[in-house]
Amino acid sequence: MKYTLYIGTNKYSLSTEDDLLKLSSDNFECQHKILIGNMDILKSVQLAYRKLFKKSIEKYNKNNPKKEIKSYYVKINESLKQSLAVGILIKINEKNYKNLDEEKIIELFLNQVKVIKKIIKNFHIVSAILYFEKKFLTLRIIGIPYVKDKTNELEVRVSKSSCFTREKVEELRLNLQIQANKDFLKFFVNKTKVITTDKEKINIRQLELFKGYKENRI
Repeated sequence: MKYTLYIGTNKYSLSTEDDLLKLSSDNFECQHKILIGNMDILKSVQLAYRKLFKKSIEKYNKNNPKKEIKSYYVKINESLKQSLAVGILIKINEKNYKNLDEEKIIELFLNQVKVIKKIIKNFHIVSAILYFEKKFLTLRIIGIPYVKDKTNELEVRVSKSSCFTREKVEELRLNLQIQANKDFLKFFVNKTKVITTDKEKINIRQLELFKGYKENRI
């Protein structure tokens, strides 16, 4: 099993609505399963912005009537310095995955989402969709990173840099890897023995679960 992680890089740096639309499930011709959210990514992100920032924006506008923010979503979408959202991609290259239990596959990826929520607490996940591609499984996550700071005029605001520090990215990478390793062994090691042609006893080293691990930093 080959494990790959991307966080907020290249096309997963979601600066505008156009970037969000590129990750719409309509653009991927394969079976998929929605784990969080729905098909309408734009509407989901817009609603999440209202939920996260409404009170903070109202307070800001009250204190700064001459600098009123009519729509924080539009403001960030038009900004050249901030990203509207952040995308995370988790890919597991396991060519025999079709022989594995689909419910367990879904549970494995839901556990990946749980790890992200636990470590990056100020990352509001809007969408998580699992794609069953030809030779690998891909989880595409879209979320809004934010920071709470009462010393700032805008007490709750979008902040990718506050959420995804180098230390947090490293912590997240290690914990995601450990969780995927643990779940793969728990759910599929017996099944892997069956589909292995030589029927030799399999251990962690033989499985080489994370051979060729690849990560793109922010």
